[in-house]
Amino acid sequence: LSYYRIGLKGVFLMPRRKWSAEEKMFIVLEGMAPGANISAICRNHGIAQTLYYRWREAFLQGGLSGLASGPSSREQQLEKELAEAKKLLGEKEMQIEILRKKTNWGRK
Repeated sequence: LSYYRIGLKGVFLMPRRKWSAEEKMFIVLEGMAPGANISAICRNHGIAQTLYYRWREAFLQGGLSGLASGPSSREQQLEKELAEAKKLLGEKEMQIEILRKKTNWGRK
């Protein structure tokens, strides 16, 4: 998802940005300071207020580790494929071992 930014030269699409847990924490702490203006902070950092409040809730619930991003859906898919490949490899190794024992193949 991307979002739009309105500037002097019109409306343009902003690229999506990946924030580290530390960056999120500093933005959340900036917003938690007495008298902080959440709208201005979000505008300065180019994030939506709803995102700020999600980060704040995650920070209050889990601290810095609560702000850490989980694996992307692509990473999850690759991990799933790797697990399936390892399982299949194990099954094939078992089949080979069974055939070797049955036929005494590969032994001298």
